[in-house]
Amino acid sequence: MDRRRKKTVKDKALHRVKIIQGHLRKIEQMLEDNVYCVDVVHQSRAVQSALKKVDLLLIEDHLKNCHVHHIQSGQTEKATSELLTLFNYK
Repeated sequence: MDRRRKKTVKDKALHRVKIIQGHLRKIEQMLEDNVYCVDVVHQSRAVQSALKKVDLLLIEDHLKNCHVHHIQSGQTEKATSELLTLFNYK
């Protein structure tokens, strides 16, 4: 039997955020060291991409769990409003 604990969405998101923090520290150091601007931008883009992956992970979990619960419990207005706000349509 596999005794390893299944990683939760929270675990995965926290792991990714810690990696992102490391990348941000690297960007800070690059700026302090006057590293070539294009290289700093490449690092910044990597952080932005990583943040999008965290967002996707959290949104997917929300849709599979919270959103479904809201709809099943008759809170369709809340479910719809949250998504519209999240995607800047409200």
